[in-house]
Amino acid sequence: MLELLINTYPQTTVNFEDLEDILISYEPFILRVLKEGVKFEFLVRIKESSKKLLVFGSGAYNPEKMKPPVFQRHTWINKFEESMILYNDPTLYLGPLSLGWGHGTTNRFYLEEIAEILQIIMKRILVNANQVIFYGSSGGGFMSMVLAGFIQGSTALVNNPQTIVTNYYQSHVNKLFQHSHPELTIEEINRKYNHRLNAISLFKKFNYVPKITYIQNVACEHDMTNHVLPFIEGLKEFNKITHFHNVQFEFYYDDEKGHNPLELEETLYYINKLIKNM
Repeated sequence: MLELLINTYPQTTVNFEDLEDILISYEPFILRVLKEGVKFEFLVRIKESSKKLLVFGSGAYNPEKMKPPVFQRHTWINKFEESMILYNDPTLYLGPLSLGWGHGTTNRFYLEEIAEILQIIMKRILVNANQVIFYGSSGGGFMSMVLAGFIQGSTALVNNPQTIVTNYYQSHVNKLFQHSHPELTIEEINRKYNHRLNAISLFKKFNYVPKITYIQNVACEHDMTNHVLPFIEGLKEFNKITHFHNVQFEFYYDDEKGHNPLELEETLYYINKLIKNM
């Protein structure tokens, strides 16, 4: 289905150096930005009538059933009057990975480069950071928080996210390390790239905590133990009440869904609530 999507929409390929001069279409299109040998891909739907922007990231997918670029929730673009951008994680091209967290390689942090590209597009369409919402669940939630950390003033809306990559299931983490840093040991990776693996570590590096609405199913014990509670403990270490207040937790209980995110209508409620308060 996704491959059909790619073939359906017009496609524009541009070198990073020429991105500022790109002609913006007001019909949905696939944008490929070539930057130092890496292909960054976006599904873009700009609304001329809106100065608000929703940016969606994807969680895990099945590499046996499809291949990147991955734009989960691409069918949602018709649910909003705001501009929308969905981004693919180039980490997925490094090997048979189902989840990459925007991690990149030894020399490149892909999430940082995605943020750089997004800021150029934002400037091009006259959208300020305080009018941007990053949304994602699971691994897409982690990426949303990190991108909100890079693009200060924006907001992250996350559902059952990872907050510490290495606390996720070890099989996924090992695959990531194998393809992102084949020359490094796990100890070296954790030491050198902690800010890429732990949202709190990145926030500490910036001395900044973005505005986050954190929606969590408390029935998912793995999430609560490995991601929610360590995240709260990390926030406490800032010793700044303003930083702690930047994060709003919304808890719910659904034993059947577990780690799976809220359905469309429930998610729309949270997104529209944030849009209304911007």
